Parts: sequence; C-alpha cells; structure tokens
Amino acid sequence: MLVFAVLFATLGIIGALVGLGELGRPVYQQSLQSYGWGLAINGIALAVYFVWLWRQRRLRHRSRS
Repeated sequence: MLVFAVLFATLGIIGALVGLGELGRPVYQQSLQSYGWGLAINGIALAVYFVWLWRQRRLRHRSRS
C-alpha cells in the first residue's frame, strides 16, 4: 500500500510540474497545463487514499493484538 502511495505522490508531483509549465512542451500549440493539473489532482488523491487505507489496516491490526 505504501509503495502505491509513493508512486501516486510522485505522479502528482510530475503532474504539478507539467501544470506549472516546468515540464513538457506544447504539441501543435496545445497547452499541457490542464492535463498536468488533472494528473496532479488524481495522483495526490490516490496517494492520500492509499496512505489512509494503510493507516486503517495498521490500526485494525493493532486493535486485534
């Protein structure tokens, strides 16, 4: 779970860089910024979800012990 959280956090950072215009070049005068921000939002949301899921499983495991 934590590996997926790190993977999607990295994807979110790459998306933010594309959204800011620091990474990537426009293709046929089309802006990549909206795609980059969409990638950032989705990547960060999935990272937060996997961290939350990992934490819930850890807490559940502790309560059983």
